[in-house]
This record gives sequence, C-alpha cells and structure tokens, in this order.
Amino acid sequence: MPSRRAVLAGISTGALTSLTGCVSTKRTGATPGTDSNTDWPMFGADRMRSGYAPSAAAPRSSPTERFTASLEGTPIGQPIIADGTVLQSTWYGIEAFDAVSGELLWRFRDEEPGDTAVQYQPPAVHDGVAYVGTESGLVALDVESGDEQWRIETASRVSAPPVAGYDWHHLYIGTIEGELLEVSLEDRASSSPGTVRWKRSVYGEIVRLVAPNIAGVTAGTTGGEVYMVYDGRGLWRTKVPGGVTAMTAEQGNSLYVATFGGGVLKLRTAAHAGRVSWHTEVGPVAQGLLVRAAGAVYGADGGGLTKLGTDGGRERWTFAEAASTIPAAAGDTLYIGGTDSILAYKLSGGTGVAGARIDPQRWQYTHDGGYASGVSIADGAVFAAVGDEPRLLAVE
Repeated sequence: MPSRRAVLAGISTGALTSLTGCVSTKRTGATPGTDSNTDWPMFGADRMRSGYAPSAAAPRSSPTERFTASLEGTPIGQPIIADGTVLQSTWYGIEAFDAVSGELLWRFRDEEPGDTAVQYQPPAVHDGVAYVGTESGLVALDVESGDEQWRIETASRVSAPPVAGYDWHHLYIGTIEGELLEVSLEDRASSSPGTVRWKRSVYGEIVRLVAPNIAGVTAGTTGGEVYMVYDGRGLWRTKVPGGVTAMTAEQGNSLYVATFGGGVLKLRTAAHAGRVSWHTEVGPVAQGLLVRAAGAVYGADGGGLTKLGTDGGRERWTFAEAASTIPAAAGDTLYIGGTDSILAYKLSGGTGVAGARIDPQRWQYTHDGGYASGVSIADGAVFAAVGDEPRLLAVE
C-alpha cells in the first residue's frame, strides 16, 4: 500500500478537481487572532489546559526572528509568558527573560549549584507572582525581580505543572508521591496566601491537573487513574488503560485524556462521575498536552501530529513531520516543533479526504537548534525552547 506521502505526491491538479463533491471542506469555525497583547500564564494556557488562545495574534505567514537567548539548562515544557516576561523551566531552574528583547532578567534555583539536576515544572503566573513547583514544594516568586515571596513544603517533588482554581483564588499542585494540595492565593478570613487548605492522597505520581469547574480539581496519574477531588473529598475515580500523559477539559463536563499505550478517551464528568464516552485505542500518546480547539483535540507523539474529532474520537489526519513535542494553537493555526524547525499548521489540516491533505501547512521556520520542548503563543509571537545548545527562541 502506498504511503501517505506518496499519495500526496501523486495528487495532481486534475485529480484534485475530480474530487470535488467528495472532498471535505468542513470549516473549523476558527478565525485568525488579532490581539497582540495576550499572555500564556500557565501550562496549557488556562485552567482547562486547552492549549488554545483563540483571540491571540500569531504569525500566519513566514515569520522573522524576534530574539534568541541562551538558556543555562535543558528546557522543560512550554515557555510561560505573562507581564511582559518569559519564564522557562529548565533542568537548572526557572530562567526569566524580557518578552520583547530576550534580555536575561533573573534565574532562580532552589538547590545548591553542585546538586544534581532537578525538574522544575512550568510555573503559573498571576498578578506579578510566579508559582513554581520544586523538589521540595511550592515557591512564590516576584516576576519582576525573582525574589521569593513565600513557600510551602511538600513531602516530595512537585511533579505536575500547577493549575489555578476559579478566578485565581487558589492553586492546585500534585507531587510524585501522589499528594494533591489546594493552596490559598488570597487573604481571606480563613486563610492567607500560601496556606494549604487541604491535602488528599491518590494512587501514583500526579502528572496532569485540570480545574474546569468553579470548585475542585481533576488529577491524572502515572498509575492510570483520573480523580476528581472537591474540598479534599474524592467525588469520583476512573481507571484508564495506561498512565496519563495529557488531559484537557471543556465546558459541558467533558474531559479528554491521553494515555501511554492506551489511546485517548473522552470522559463525562460531574454527575456522570467519569464515565467513558468514547475510547480511541490508536489515539496519540500526546506528550504533555492535548490541544482542544475548533471541535477537535490535537496531540503529538512519535508518529507525528494527530487530529481527533471530539464527537467520536475519529482520526481526521496525522502529519508525520511534526515531532513529539508540546504544541500550542492560536486563532486558526496550530504551532509545533519539528526537526530543527517550528511548524505552523491550519487547524483544519487543509483540504482533503482522511489522511490525504492538500496545503495543510502555513509555514516552516528552520532554526538548527534541535527539537523544541514546547511552544507557546503570546504578545503576537511564537515562543519555543530548543534543546541543542539550549536557548529560547521567539518568532513573529
């Protein structure tokens, strides 16, 4: 059977014309973003981990470099952009740069320089404060100076990027030993910033958190379980067929879960208590993030970038050129790392039938820096941290 690449190469203009009437031209409903003053304040952009900023302006044609800046450590996850500052998690610590010039502002490392390398999860940023998960707990840093504001200690390493609760009243963190915590971010009669409001133990390392509801948080673990916890009490628990690698939620009580070796599932939440709506066994492993946009979820693994419909989980297309890195979407475009490049795809995947697609790409920017750990969209630019000779790159 010919490969997808061979099929695409063999489609001529005449053949394309002959497909009229059977070629899918369904619109995504997405339009180009126009706001050049947006932030990407936490992993996945928001508390639902959508990975999508629908109003954000971002390059839709061949971009130019805004800046490139050296990193002290190998990057982890997506850049976080807020208050005109880019915060990049690395194996060294948290490294902060000016979002326009790329000037180094400060670096934060919670351990001594001689200590072994550790993982710092991408922080969550709000109102001038960055909340950073470390080997020993949660640290609140002033975004402008990098100075510590307060900290809380945990029994083990913070293993999931922190997620904000409704209206940033509180923050949720999860640890490698399965401890889930809610931390107050506001002065209230019952608590002050940095107060742990409750703790809950679950089975397995917590790797992903989403907080789509007014109260409560949903946690995914390497043990292949998804938990919904409210005020420290477990509301429901669902076993999935593999360790959780990514989760994204949407309004209407739907949760999409990517697993290691077990495909992708849609769970019904709230009163449905985690019931499985559909399960696509061949869905992407989705290393880190499932982007949810325009009636679909997008994930990348060793097989490339894949689009699944949210209605039934059917695969719409896969592009092998994209690497197993963390993508991001803005307006009508999805951005992801490739081999020594950043790729921009139409959310629709272009025109075509199933895997045979015409004109799916908007642009490809070559940077000769290896794979990007992840990309983010903010301030009218695409930000990416690349691993070879580690550096932070911004194109616009």
